[in-house]
Amino acid sequence: MTSSHRMLPLLAIPCSALRNIDFLLFDVDETFTTRGLLQAESYACLFALRDAGITAIPVTGRPSGWGNVMLSTWPIKACVTENGGVISWKDAGGIARQQVIHEQHRGDGYIENLRDLGRAIATRYPQVRVSADQPYRLTDLAVDYAEQSDGVSDETVADIVNWMQGAGYQTAVSSIHIHAYKPTNEKADGVYPLMQAAFAMSVDEVHSRCAFIGDSPNDASLFAAIPMSVGVANVRTSLDKIATPPAYVCAAECGAGFVEFATVLIAART
Repeated sequence: MTSSHRMLPLLAIPCSALRNIDFLLFDVDETFTTRGLLQAESYACLFALRDAGITAIPVTGRPSGWGNVMLSTWPIKACVTENGGVISWKDAGGIARQQVIHEQHRGDGYIENLRDLGRAIATRYPQVRVSADQPYRLTDLAVDYAEQSDGVSDETVADIVNWMQGAGYQTAVSSIHIHAYKPTNEKADGVYPLMQAAFAMSVDEVHSRCAFIGDSPNDASLFAAIPMSVGVANVRTSLDKIATPPAYVCAAECGAGFVEFATVLIAART
């Protein structure tokens, strides 16, 4: 699918392709949630997807600690956290398993150095702060520019990204956080090993049996890799930062867009 044939409405997805989808990979912030809140309709969709035989899998920049909570309390079997840095799943006996993708992320002083960088950034730019969920992270730094921080300009976000990169880190920008980590990892880098470990799926099977829905630049690797990639409507505000836009786009924003696409998937199975 060429870039000129992307961002198509959901009605353009062939019904036969929808029926082949067994897994829905989904971003959390401002895709599953709406302005920071998890709405009842979105959460109910997880149960509806499960009952329709579709396995829902969060793929988020949120910390591994959140992944443990989601795996324990949501109707899911697996998740990717820290932008692909950590994967978690339930094995055949229902026991929770976790894996850090890059061993370098567990090196001596790695996370401490990131936390030092976060404190330095927050000192120079008092309009941002280290994310409240930083203590629950294993592999990255998250600087909050839009969750509990207000009025942070695009120029400030770009300056922080440049600082992180100048310090030798890779970066990703979500709808709320600026992330730093090394070596390179993206959401797709976590999805493939997760699907192999949890469901014995090859990369080709991931492409043919999975859909992905997201909204922001840190979703770009999956917009490009997954043929049935979907953006909630608010993805339009980030298209200048996404090299390959999603193949399809919802009419609704945030959680309502998630519900819109989930409903289409479920209808194709019934």
